[in-house]
Amino acid sequence: MHTNMLSTADLHLHTIHSDGHCTPAELVNHVLTKTDLRVIAVTDHDAIAGAYEAQCCAAGSSLEVIIGEEISTREGHLLAYFIHELIPPGMSARDTIAAIHDQGGLAVAAHPYDWMVRSLGHYGMMRHASGAEPFWAFDGIETMNASLRPRSANVRAATHARALGIPAVGGSDSHLLDTVAYGYTMFAGTSALQLRHAIITGKTQVGGRHWSMADLAIAGTRLLQKTVATFTMRQLGQVPS
Repeated sequence: MHTNMLSTADLHLHTIHSDGHCTPAELVNHVLTKTDLRVIAVTDHDAIAGAYEAQCCAAGSSLEVIIGEEISTREGHLLAYFIHELIPPGMSARDTIAAIHDQGGLAVAAHPYDWMVRSLGHYGMMRHASGAEPFWAFDGIETMNASLRPRSANVRAATHARALGIPAVGGSDSHLLDTVAYGYTMFAGTSALQLRHAIITGKTQVGGRHWSMADLAIAGTRLLQKTVATFTMRQLGQVPS
């Protein structure tokens, strides 16, 4: 399935620490037993505790876990990789990118043309991410997000990544174990550091397949069930509101 001599990484994964439906331990076990991924990035919404938990679970195995975060900026979602402290939501995209770089991390535009959630592309990727000193200094653009409908959103992201000369990354945007590794980034080597080098030098490739309508339906049903359960518990005073 994958190009010879290249390893794969899923760089967009969620756990119960945001809106995912698996624990970090379940995610790591699934990746190790059901996939050939060598690197994953846990990118919970505005949270990094799950990424640290997954990293601990993977210690001593063949899998490396990048501490990541999907950050809710004022203009849209932005992926951070290789960070070590939580970056708060609600800042501008420009300030969020600066905060990521202050930690030595990489900043990636998440699903920039997704119409279902606020996405950076609708604010003008070509205008803000171009030039020698761009207003949005991205290290990568997510050009393969397996969850997107319509799929043309990925095509548009890839077209703009090439036009801007910004490296491409891919991930499953998985909230379920069933869709882990549907989208992935290919790179030379096997380690997270080698993946980082591939992103920085623009030597990544992306691949995978999109979620099916059944996958989308399952994800929607489980999200609704989780929302109802949380609301019920709050009404009963069992969890803080």
